[in-house]
Amino acid sequence: MKPRRRPTRVKHERSAGGFVLKRTGGAYHGLIIGRATPRIWSLPKGHVEPGESEQDAATREVLEETGVEGVILDKLSDIKYWFYSSRLKHSKIVHFYLMRYKKGTPVPQAGEVDEVAWVPLDEMGKRMTHLNERRLVGLVEKIVQEKSATELGF
Repeated sequence: MKPRRRPTRVKHERSAGGFVLKRTGGAYHGLIIGRATPRIWSLPKGHVEPGESEQDAATREVLEETGVEGVILDKLSDIKYWFYSSRLKHSKIVHFYLMRYKKGTPVPQAGEVDEVAWVPLDEMGKRMTHLNERRLVGLVEKIVQEKSATELGF
């Protein structure tokens, strides 16, 4: 008789984050966060709290992790992925929003983020650690080619 397999427990998670754009001297820069050694570069994001909208979570997480305030311009994309942690399977969706820089000086959130940096948009794809976030860079590059700075609120 074959041993019975226990059904795999799955924890479903929902996060939100922002791709913050800043325009300086006619060039666009994106805001990224760095964690761990070797450095993992990504976009700021975090859990959506109970009763919180995805948009509110995205702007809150950007502000908490980076010290920068962004204004949502549009929904960018959702990224879905699976991972294992503590012998538990996780299904995660991250809702990303394109944001325009409003104010603030980049400061890493203590205990969560090691480094915050503005990176020229045309260099971000090389810097990002995760393939799915590199794809978001491509989406944003296309958006800034198709829309004027005025249309994006700059």
